[in-house]
Amino acid sequence: MGATGSGPFENDDALDFLDALAALPAADRGHRVLEALDGVLLATGYVEAPLMCEAVAGAAAVGASVNPEAAVGEPYLPGWLAGSPLPTGDEELVEKSRQVLRRAVRSRDNEWWELWHEAGLADDVTASCRRALAWLGDRDD
Repeated sequence: MGATGSGPFENDDALDFLDALAALPAADRGHRVLEALDGVLLATGYVEAPLMCEAVAGAAAVGASVNPEAAVGEPYLPGWLAGSPLPTGDEELVEKSRQVLRRAVRSRDNEWWELWHEAGLADDVTASCRRALAWLGDRDD
């Protein structure tokens, strides 16, 4: 996993996912994010890092849509979110985003977490997930 930092948008898989979202019509973006979230939430076994990267980026993008002021300054925050935020009135999308961010920092069956842990950055990615959870109004992760 190529990474420039531990934030939700700071790795190659996340950036590729966000670029793919930007290429979609705005009305289709929420559905694609929901697919990424469900890919993690419905997994019954080991979650590979690329899938988790997409889901974390999608969840954080939902959070940045819910609370854009809090997300200002986040590295690699997609510029298109300001003009075309994800559908924040969709409670399923918001709740699944919270669930993915909580799942991301659990070590069991999670390659994404293992890679960050091995790199000595587990605390940093936990903090970035907590930050995105706060954007979603969740302060008790």
